[in-house]
Amino acid sequence: MAVQLLEHNKKAYQSAVEMLQKYGSAAIVHPTGTGKSFIAFRYVEQHPDERVLWLSPSEYIFKTQMENLCSSTEYQTPPNLTFLTYAKLMLLQSDELATLKPDCIILDEFHRCGAECWGEGVNRLLRAFPKAKLLGLSATSVRYLDNQRDMAQELFGNRIASEMSLGESIVRGILPAPVYVNILYSYQDELDKYQQQVKNLRSPGLQDVNQKYLDALRRALDKAEGHGTNLPASPNCNYL
Repeated sequence: MAVQLLEHNKKAYQSAVEMLQKYGSAAIVHPTGTGKSFIAFRYVEQHPDERVLWLSPSEYIFKTQMENLCSSTEYQTPPNLTFLTYAKLMLLQSDELATLKPDCIILDEFHRCGAECWGEGVNRLLRAFPKAKLLGLSATSVRYLDNQRDMAQELFGNRIASEMSLGESIVRGILPAPVYVNILYSYQDELDKYQQQVKNLRSPGLQDVNQKYLDALRRALDKAEGHGTNLPASPNCNYL
């Protein structure tokens, strides 16, 4: 049975295929839960003559994706698909790397390729097989804590076949709207304990420094309590 795609992923898949044929690379940036992995599985299924190497941050993620796919179809892992974690790829010797010979490389959660060690392994792979097609999947292309590096630009030349924000996916009914819960923290007892510890410090200088930090923490918590703290609950959906 063929991998079935929802309408938003059908368009993303077609755009990705066209971009791969024209440029050799394509990225799909969709929120978690919208079925990005189904797009990649569809590509593997529709290109049985290509050797596909699927890279992922962990075996657990890939197994979860397979379980979600198999629960909705009679899909079997095709013989042309090889799976590796980024960590495993990083440890491959040159002769082991040479045996992979991929026609297409899938970078799942490709923003992770910006990490120093994992990125080195991916770059080594891409240098070894420059003619391999490159398909990337991620909920975000930007590494916000890494000087705002845009991995879609670095890896794919900003060739984004399909891009969707979390807000758009909720408005279109692809993902459910989050449910917000109000959480009240009881922190006064903990602050009293810390205050006693500060008083017990023998060094006046050390006591002054710690009292300064404790007072700043108390003000910040009082301000947060006055405004309330709203945290989004995770939507009840499959994460693919």
